[in-house]
Amino acid sequence: MTNKPRPECERRWRKQNSGWKQLHSSPQLQRTEPNRCIADLRLTDPRDDKRCIEQTKGGLLKDSYGWILDNDDFQQWRNDEQSRLLWIKGDPGKGKTMLLCGIIDKLKKQTANLVSYFFCQGTTDSRINNAMAVLRGLIYLLVEEQELLIPHVQKKYNDLGNRLLEDVNSWWVLSEIFTNILQDPNLKSTFLIIDLLDECVTDL
Repeated sequence: MTNKPRPECERRWRKQNSGWKQLHSSPQLQRTEPNRCIADLRLTDPRDDKRCIEQTKGGLLKDSYGWILDNDDFQQWRNDEQSRLLWIKGDPGKGKTMLLCGIIDKLKKQTANLVSYFFCQGTTDSRINNAMAVLRGLIYLLVEEQELLIPHVQKKYNDLGNRLLEDVNSWWVLSEIFTNILQDPNLKSTFLIIDLLDECVTDL
């Protein structure tokens, strides 16, 4: 992990975000309201961010994360239903981001799990380095991975359109959507992972 922005990932984010805007405006994507709803929700795709981070670091090596899988605290958090929060802390540059990448891969290998995550990345781009971006990223992956959850977003989107994401009360509306998703009986066993939350510069 580093406190400095990751320029390669930021450049890639800007390029792919521009490409997504072009795709978003295409007739193919606008055929259905759910597609349009999810397209508007997407600010960045955390899956692309993860790949970019791993490539920038030279690839994900098992030695960079394998040790934590047998750690007692991790095992308790993983197996005890009452252990809801795992906080991994350490000095900058100690490999926490790659550690989380490995944990994400491990959790996703268990097909019953739904894993949603967001990388704040320490970037200077305020569009993806604030609390709203984190919330949008988590919701985006949840509904992308489990389509049965889309109606939670769709209902509000039908009422508000783009104002869902731009209104002065957007944080509270999205927070309500997020809470409703987490309380949905159809939701799989779910893990939420946020990297560099302390570098989220606004709205926390």
